[in-house]
Formats: sequence, structure tokens, C-alpha cells
Amino acid sequence: MRLGIIADIHGNDVALRAVLKDAAPFGVGRWWALGDLVLFGPRPAEVLELLHGLDGIGMLRGNTDRYVLTGEQPAPHSTAADAAASIDLVERGHTHVPTDRLLDGIRALNPGSAGLPRACGTASWLLLEDDGDAMAVTFRSVPFDVDAVVSDLRRRRHPNADFVTSVLTGQGQQTRAPSSR
Repeated sequence: MRLGIIADIHGNDVALRAVLKDAAPFGVGRWWALGDLVLFGPRPAEVLELLHGLDGIGMLRGNTDRYVLTGEQPAPHSTAADAAASIDLVERGHTHVPTDRLLDGIRALNPGSAGLPRACGTASWLLLEDDGDAMAVTFRSVPFDVDAVVSDLRRRRHPNADFVTSVLTGQGQQTRAPSSR
């Protein structure tokens, strides 16, 4: 069985399409979408349509999905550096960084972010393959057209266009690594 794991799509259908194209040759039979699916990017409805079209999809609600559903959204950050400086975000797994770590004997995997990646212009996802004897873990990273997403944000007069653009292009990114707590 092959399981594709994707997270933090953030309404970026261009990145999601790149991930799905990259995954096609692997014959992924089941998908998990681990939250933060729609908020911030220019195409939330399209992201949901793409996800609902996947066979065997399981989805979790992330904090930004909760904001969309409840309206309880904190004030937006003006730049990626402001967001990275928010200790609350950094300390609660909002790293958007692919991670494979052993913690007290438990293997913790993070596929990274597909839609608002730390590595500019590359959507991250995780492929798990079970051959019956062992589980293979493969981190995948695929380029996507950042300029197309930024243009779409501007064309749609997106209210958080400056913040999303700063994340997608790396403008104003922090230089220090996030806390590992």
C-alpha cells in the first residue's frame, strides 16, 4: 500500500496540482491531508475540490481551517518574519519543514508544507510505502509556479497578498532556525 501525506496546502491549488502530478507515477492508494487546507491562498474552493476528488482521502482540520469555520482568526502577520517571530506559532509544530525525528522511541514525521513552504517554490509531501515487511518513508519536494500564485493573489485582490507573497518568495524570512521544542 502507498499512502500520500500532505499538509499546509493553504489554498494553493498550483502547489497541490504539482504534488498530485509528482505522486501519479507512485500509484498512491490513500491520501491524508493534515490540516490548514484553505486559508491564505487564492484558491481555497479549488483545493477542496481537488482533495475531494482523491480516492481514499482522509482530512484533518487545522488551526486555519478552524478560523475559516468559526471566524476566530487572530490578527494577520504582515510578513513571514513576523509570523516566524511568533513564539506561539513556532513552538506548536507550525514549522512547515519536512521532519523525521525520533522522540522518546516514537518516530515523528512531518511532510512539511505544500502550499506555504519554507523552501521557496517547492511543495513538500510524504510518501509511505508498506511492502508487508517494512515501511519506507520518502520525503518528496516538487517545484511549483510561485509567480502564478502571486499573480493570482494580486488579480483577486487578496487581503493577505503581501504576507502570502512574502512567504512564497522568501522575502522577509527569518534567518535563524525555529525552536525545536
